Amino acid sequence: MATEDARYRQSSQYRLWSFTPSHLATLREKANNLARSHISDRLRASNPPVSTESLPEFLTPAEEYRILNHFTLELLRAAPFCNLPTDIQATAAIFLRRFYVTNSVMTYPPQELIKTCLFFGCKAEGYFIRVQKIADTFENTTSEMILAAEYVLCQGIRFAFDVRHPFRALEGTIMELRRLGGFDDDRINQAHKKTREILKFSPLVTDVYFHYTPSQIMYAALAMVDEEMVQRIFREAFAGQGEEVKDKIWGVIQSCKTMLEKEPPERMTSYWEDKEGIKGIRALRKKLAKCRDPDRADLVALQKARREQAAQKPKGKGGLNADEKVFGNGIDQGRESKRRKVVPKGDDIFGPPL
Repeated sequence: MATEDARYRQSSQYRLWSFTPSHLATLREKANNLARSHISDRLRASNPPVSTESLPEFLTPAEEYRILNHFTLELLRAAPFCNLPTDIQATAAIFLRRFYVTNSVMTYPPQELIKTCLFFGCKAEGYFIRVQKIADTFENTTSEMILAAEYVLCQGIRFAFDVRHPFRALEGTIMELRRLGGFDDDRINQAHKKTREILKFSPLVTDVYFHYTPSQIMYAALAMVDEEMVQRIFREAFAGQGEEVKDKIWGVIQSCKTMLEKEPPERMTSYWEDKEGIKGIRALRKKLAKCRDPDRADLVALQKARREQAAQKPKGKGGLNADEKVFGNGIDQGRESKRRKVVPKGDDIFGPPL
C-alpha cells in the first residue's frame, strides 16, 4: 500500500505546481517578458500604429505580484457573499494564483478571472451553484462574462483541477493531540480555531502552496499558534529515529512559518484600512489600464471572434486524413466497399418483394 507521501508525489499539485522559489520567480519573469513583447507587437500593428517611443510603461514582475495579491484578497472578500464553503474559496484562490504563474495580468484582466475562478472552483470541488448567482454577486457582470474565461483558465492551470489543502491534515492532528494527552481541551480548541483561521487566509495570499506540502503548511500554521503542540507531535512521530531527520523537517516547517507570518489573517481586515496601500494599488491599476493587451481586454468579444473564425473555416473536401492514408478507403468509401462484398449485385439485403 502506497504511503501518503507517495500518493502526494503522484498528484498534479506536486508534479505540475511545485517549484523552488527561484524557479517560480523565473516563470513569472518569463510571463512578464512575453506579455511585454506581445503587447508591443500588437500596439505597433494597430490602426493607427503606436510608435516604439510611444509604447506605454509596462508593469514589472514585482508590480504584477502586488496586483495578484490584491485580487486574491478581492476573491476572498467576495466568496462569502456567494455562501461558498472554505475549501471552495481556497481552491478558487489557488486557481487564480496558478493561472498567473505563466500568464500576465497585462494579458488577461484579473478582475474578470476572479469571477471565473470562483465558479470553476465550485465545479472542481463538485459543488453545484448557478453561474447567475455568482454573476449577481458582482456589479455589471453577466453569466456570459464568467463563462468566457473558463477555457482560458483551464488552459492556464494546465487542466490540473485537483488542489490539496491542509484543512483535513489539521483535523487529523487535532484528533491525535487529544489522543496523546498533555493539553487541556480549551487549549486544543483555541489552537484549532486560530490555526484554521490562518489556513483560510495566509497560505492563499503567499506562495506556500507552490513550495510546501499540505501537511507542512498545516504544521507551520499550528506552530504560529502553539509551537509546543507541534513539538509534541514530532516527538511521537520521530520516536526511535535520529535527531537529524527531525531537525531537517523542523527546518522546513520554520521556513514555511516565516512565509506565512508575512500575511497574518488580521491582514484581511487591515488591508482595506491601509489608505497608503490602497492608494498604491489604485496607481498600479491605472498603469495596468494603459499597458493592457488590447486584443484580450474583452474576453466575451474575444470568445465570439474565435467562434466566428472557427465557423468560417472551410470543411475539408476530398482529402484523405491520416488514418485513410494508412488503411486505404475513406469512411464513405469503406462502407460502400463492405456493402458490395456483403450484398451480391442485384440482390436486396432484405430479400425479394412480398
